[in-house]
Amino acid sequence: MKRTITVIVLIYLLASGIAHADEHDGRHNLTGYYKSLLVSTQSTSTQEELFALTNRLRIKYNHAFNDNWQVYVALDNELILSDAGNTSDFAFTRSKMQDNTATLDWDKVSSDTGHRYSRHAVYRAYIKYYSPKLQAVIGKQAIDWGKMRFYSPIDLFNTPGPIDIEHDERVGADAINLNYAISDFSGINLIYIPGDHNSKQSYGAKIYKTIGTYDISLIAAEVRHNVSFGIAFDGYIKQAGLRGEITHNIFDNNREFARASIGVDYNVNDKIYILMEHFYNGGADDNDAASFLGDFNTARELLSLKKHLTSLWVQYKFTPLIDFNTYLIYDWEGESLALNPEVKYSLSESLDLTVGGQFFWGKSLSEFDSYNDLYYLQIQWYF
Repeated sequence: MKRTITVIVLIYLLASGIAHADEHDGRHNLTGYYKSLLVSTQSTSTQEELFALTNRLRIKYNHAFNDNWQVYVALDNELILSDAGNTSDFAFTRSKMQDNTATLDWDKVSSDTGHRYSRHAVYRAYIKYYSPKLQAVIGKQAIDWGKMRFYSPIDLFNTPGPIDIEHDERVGADAINLNYAISDFSGINLIYIPGDHNSKQSYGAKIYKTIGTYDISLIAAEVRHNVSFGIAFDGYIKQAGLRGEITHNIFDNNREFARASIGVDYNVNDKIYILMEHFYNGGADDNDAASFLGDFNTARELLSLKKHLTSLWVQYKFTPLIDFNTYLIYDWEGESLALNPEVKYSLSESLDLTVGGQFFWGKSLSEFDSYNDLYYLQIQWYF
């Protein structure tokens, strides 16, 4: 832990020092944001009213040494004020700590009480090499293999949460990421994630090629002893986008099953955008709801509790500054529904306001019966 704190301090000093660099030097870039996210809901265990106010300052620093080499660092200071700290509802948040999700523990929790949770972390930190033929990224990074917006069988290293309010926030992987371009339209991507013991090691390979209007990928990976083989495609049918993913999975508990997603999206006009996806999870039969809801690693491994889920995203632009988004997921097997309407208003070039709610209906033991309705308000300032 002392070594981790030292690394964080050194990176902070590096990012702070660069702020005094020549403003006209295009190789230096210091940006970031401040976010305040207020959530109101009920406890899943006691049904008591709960609130959580997340305040996050993220500082992002990018420096290009030359045309081939660059370094990128993103640092988080996060304070969560809530009355959920002593409840089981907060277990999922704690399970996202890097000692549970990553090879290198670059998190530091300075306060963890019933009402205050304060965390300082390295969100991203990597060095990147680029040439037309070879690209290499080493460090804490996002590895985005997936094509889907909601449930992605192939997004094995940075799995998204389909109903996450902060959908763009992904836990980073401490990886060696190599990409070799065989031609302008084909290549191979190799991933290696070391671990302090074998169960945490992960690695994968992806071969990709553009055929006509479609990008085709073949993947093979082992992620924490779970093996996956798959294929993905992303392209167009006339004016509509069409994408899909299929994997064959062999888990370390001897379960063997298939997963598949297919989706289509279409811009109706300048104001209306529609996306629809369907997800099949052949490994959902034995999934445990308590572990799924309480542990981040389990949730991203299992993906869902039920086999068939259809997702819909409809966006309507009232004006260039105001978007209305509706996200919907229907569980056909358990007959449950998640609905997330949201309004986003760009108050200025650097200030966004988002207001939304998540509403759940369903039978007992369905995909969404354990969730409670929630409301959220978010203000985000970019600099």
